[in-house]
Amino acid sequence: MQDFFGDFMVWFGVVFAFAKPIPYSAVLILAVSLTVSTLSNLAMKRFTDMRRLNRYQAEIKQHQEMEKEARKTQNEKLMKKVKRRKAYIDRIQKEQMSSRCKPSLIFMIPFMLIFTILRSFFTNPDGSDSIVAILPFNIDTILPFLDGMIGTTTLAGFGMTYWGFYFLVGLGMSSILQRIMGTQVMTPQT
Repeated sequence: MQDFFGDFMVWFGVVFAFAKPIPYSAVLILAVSLTVSTLSNLAMKRFTDMRRLNRYQAEIKQHQEMEKEARKTQNEKLMKKVKRRKAYIDRIQKEQMSSRCKPSLIFMIPFMLIFTILRSFFTNPDGSDSIVAILPFNIDTILPFLDGMIGTTTLAGFGMTYWGFYFLVGLGMSSILQRIMGTQVMTPQT
C-alpha cells in the first residue's frame, strides 16, 4: 500500500523548499495564519448572526452589572429580579457559545491537516523543531521558561519554532481580522 501522506510531504517539501530558510519560513507561516484567520472569520460572518450575538452580550453584561449591584447593596427587590432573569441569561450564554462554535467545527479537520503538514515541514530530520523566525532580542532573559518551549536562544536573538511563531502571529492576526471583519463580539462601553 502506498503512503499518501509521505508522498504528499515529499511533494510539498520539493514545491515549498524555498520557504524553509528563515525569512521565507516566517512569511509562509504569516500567509497561512492570515488565510486560516480570514477563512475562520468569513465562516463566522456567514453562519452566525453577529447582531444577535452582540445584543446577547449586552444583555449578559447588563445582567452581570445588576447582579454585582444587588450583591453590593443587598437589595432584595433587585436580587429577585436577578434570580428571575438567571435562567434566560444562562440560555442565551449557551446559545451564544453554540453559535460561535459551529463555524469552528466545520473547519476543524482541514485546519488540523494544515497544521500537521506545516509541523512536518518545519521539523528537522532528527525530529527537532527548526527555527522559523528570529526575534531581535532574547525574550528568555525575561521569561526563561520559553526557552525550549517555543524556541531557543540564538546568536541573533530568540529563535522561534513553528508552533511558537504561529501562536504569536495567529493571536495578533486573529484579533485584528475580527475587528476588521466585524466578527468580534463587542461589549458596549458604559
